[in-house]
Amino acid sequence: MNLQYARQQYRRHAQTDPSIPDDPHAIIALVLRELHGALERLCIASANKTALPPDAMVKGMSALYILQSSLDMDSDRDVAVPLFQVYEFCRQQIMAAFRKEAGQDAELDKARDFVGSLRDAWAQMDRTASVSLA
Repeated sequence: MNLQYARQQYRRHAQTDPSIPDDPHAIIALVLRELHGALERLCIASANKTALPPDAMVKGMSALYILQSSLDMDSDRDVAVPLFQVYEFCRQQIMAAFRKEAGQDAELDKARDFVGSLRDAWAQMDRTASVSLA
């Protein structure tokens, strides 16, 4: 993973919390939590048929950009390609929600659940296992 790039992008986009971690594992964990939170807010608003919070879209899209950009497509394609596809699915669902496409609620829920699973799995990973700055 290109975690140095992810750290730079997150620092650039995160304006509410000046304490960005230096640990690459913690950065990805933080971005996954932010993405999950944004998707959760979008799911709740969509289910309640209320206006979707624009800041949730911005946070979600920024997090997805960081996660997709940090994937190392050269070294570990077996992991990077499926993750990229999940992130792309999530991006498409956020966009569909803002376009108010019919039937998008279930797909947005699925995106949130995918990210929740990734967040939980990442939290359980050994921080020293093959995580290095590119």
